[in-house]
Amino acid sequence: MTTENNNRHRILDGMRKAVHDKLTPKQRDLPKTTKGKAGALLRDEMKRSTETDPKKREAAAKKSLAARLGVKVDSVYRYLSGKRKNPPKEIADKLDKEVRDSAKPGLKKKVINEAKGKSVRIQSRAKFGYGNSATGTSTPDSRWRNIAQTLPASYATPLWDALEHGDDARAQEILQAFMQNEYINEGGKHGNVDVELADLDYMDFTIE
Repeated sequence: MTTENNNRHRILDGMRKAVHDKLTPKQRDLPKTTKGKAGALLRDEMKRSTETDPKKREAAAKKSLAARLGVKVDSVYRYLSGKRKNPPKEIADKLDKEVRDSAKPGLKKKVINEAKGKSVRIQSRAKFGYGNSATGTSTPDSRWRNIAQTLPASYATPLWDALEHGDDARAQEILQAFMQNEYINEGGKHGNVDVELADLDYMDFTIE
């Protein structure tokens, strides 16, 4: 995965986690076992499938799930049957994330709709490169910054729209625009400074 794609996924993944965390403990309840998680994800894949034949639909869903988790189809069969209860940590984490992201779509839609029009708090460790549009110069090396800022609704609302559409590129554009216009340039005080998001260590969101 390229650095740019990694940045994009961390932004939307952080937003998805914030939405999940906004649910009540009962609403956040998810399958606990590997078998239960794999089964929930298989049902999700089958809902997305356009295959009409039941057997072909299930087989295609298992193949899609394997690709989604980054494992072989045989591994998916073992997870579903309960024969493989403890996958490697990387796969276990992937199962957790995918189940969390795909569960309770109606409730999460409600959280997102309620969040629109409001500010959102971000905390991040990010690396930025800087340039000057007036002189055409740029910094030779990007710099890491610890960020703790509140995005006003003018930035937060389109960011939620990007999440709903799964638009990673748009999410990064919005976040980068905020960092350039409001954080670095302080609303226009330093209007010639251009910002490029080079890397993300993490990106956490808190819905206020």
